[in-house]
Amino acid sequence: MNIEQQLQNQLLSERESTLLRDSYNHEIVFYDLIANGDIDGVNKWRNSYGLSKHALGKLSDNDVTNERYHGIVLVALISRFCIEAGMDICESYAISDIFIQRLDQLKTVKEIRDLRREIADEYCHRMHDMKKKNVVSRHIVLAIDYIREHIQDNLTVENIAISLSLNPSYLSKLFKQEMDITISQYIRKEKINIAQNMLRHLDESSLNIANFLGFSSQSHFIQVFKKETGYTPEDYRKKYYHQSWMGDEAEGINQK
Repeated sequence: MNIEQQLQNQLLSERESTLLRDSYNHEIVFYDLIANGDIDGVNKWRNSYGLSKHALGKLSDNDVTNERYHGIVLVALISRFCIEAGMDICESYAISDIFIQRLDQLKTVKEIRDLRREIADEYCHRMHDMKKKNVVSRHIVLAIDYIREHIQDNLTVENIAISLSLNPSYLSKLFKQEMDITISQYIRKEKINIAQNMLRHLDESSLNIANFLGFSSQSHFIQVFKKETGYTPEDYRKKYYHQSWMGDEAEGINQK
C-alpha cells in the first residue's frame, strides 16, 4: 500500500471515529503562550483546551509509545517556538534533549503526561523570566549573540564592533547604558558562568577550561574566577561537583 492509500485510509478512519483533535489555531495559540512566557495564559488554555478533553492522534498501537511520541513532538515544537521568541539556541536544544531522554525512560501513560506538563511549564517559566529582563536594542541583541557564539575567543570591544559595523565607542556606551554593565564585564561573567558549569559537571582541568574559554593563561583564569565567585576553580569544584545531580541546587551558582 503506498502513502496515498494509507493517507486516505487514515483520514477515513478518523472521520468515522469520535477522535477529537485540537484545532490548528488552538495548538498554535498554546505554543505562542509558552514562547511569550504567559504562565496564566497557559493555565487558562489547559482549562479550556487541555489534553484531558482532546484525544491525541494515533502514532502507535501501544498507548505508552503513542504518548511518548507525542511528548517528543511537543518538546521539539516548543523548543523551536521559544528559539524564535529569543531563547538561546543551545539552551533550548539542550533542555529539549534532557526531556527527550527522560521521556525515553518512562513506563506509564500518566508519567509521560505529567512530564509533558512539566516540559511546557519549564519552557514557559524560562521565557517568562527572560521577558522580564530589560528590553534592549537590536545592536545589543546582536552583540550578545556574537559574544555567545565566540565565547571561546579572545573577545574585545573592537572585534565585536567590527562584526556589527559599529563604532567601538558607540557600542561601549550603548551596551553600558542598556545592560548596566560594560562589555568586558559581560564577557567575563559569561565565561565564568560556563566555567562554573564545566567544573560542576565535567572532569576537565583548570588548564583545559582556561584554554577552552580563551583565557591568556591558567593563572589569569584562576584570578578572574576567584574574583567573580570567591573561590578558586578547584575549591569551587570540591564544593559543588555534581551537587545539582544529587538533588540540591548549589548555592551561589551563576553568581552575578
